[in-house]
Amino acid sequence: MPIRRYASLAALGLAAFAVVLLLGRLPSAERQLNDRLSIVSVFEPESAGWLTDDRLVDAMAAIPLANRPLKVVWNHGILAVDLRNDKPDVLQRDLALLIGYAYADVRNVKQVLIRVFETRGERKTLLLAAETRKTDWTDDNLEKLSLWTEDLATAPPERWPNVRWTITSEGRRRLENFANS
Repeated sequence: MPIRRYASLAALGLAAFAVVLLLGRLPSAERQLNDRLSIVSVFEPESAGWLTDDRLVDAMAAIPLANRPLKVVWNHGILAVDLRNDKPDVLQRDLALLIGYAYADVRNVKQVLIRVFETRGERKTLLLAAETRKTDWTDDNLEKLSLWTEDLATAPPERWPNVRWTITSEGRRRLENFANS
């Protein structure tokens, strides 16, 4: 009787050892099965029409801005751009390019915030801020935006449709000096 007991314990131990070995091979067997049954994806999701953190630098580099961006932030559908007022004569064209890109070229921008600064050394002075939302723009207005670019280059900001402006006193002086020159 004791031999039979030891034999059954030995058989149980061998069975447990075999189960452990088989369970260890299970991941590689599953990987092989998945490789054999895998389906090749024919279509990949289109990411070109979406602005993401990964694409932010490339997207901004693709926009031919004459005024240098100081800071660009992408956060939950809000594109915030700080521009340095290098070339005031084409500043409004740059604003139109940013708005056109945000609402016509990509689909996930809900709001655009643009601030324009004058820099002297380390000192930055805020001249103006512009805010607009996707819901402010119709498809027709977005199509006309490229035509407006030339007209709006010299127009006062108040004539711009669908944009809420905040112009500082320093910014107003700069705009008046630019208009008089």
